[in-house]
Amino acid sequence: MTKTLLSLAALILLAGCSDENHKVRGQFIAGCMNGGASKALCQCTFEKLEAKYSPTQLQAVNQSATSSGKVMQDILKFAMVCRTES
Repeated sequence: MTKTLLSLAALILLAGCSDENHKVRGQFIAGCMNGGASKALCQCTFEKLEAKYSPTQLQAVNQSATSSGKVMQDILKFAMVCRTES
């Protein structure tokens, strides 16, 4: 019981310490992998998104119900580039 409470407390503290961009990255990679892509491909794609878009822009995309067509085009383009690079 004590181990469970300590583990839960550690997770809460870690979640509280992570910045918003880290959360966006984790959510993107999780969603990407749920779509059937490899973790490496998802990480590479997000790195390319980070190079093009500011953290504020990525957070706004993450919070909206739908992504703009331009962002979706970039995601597909970057995923294809990452696939050829690996």
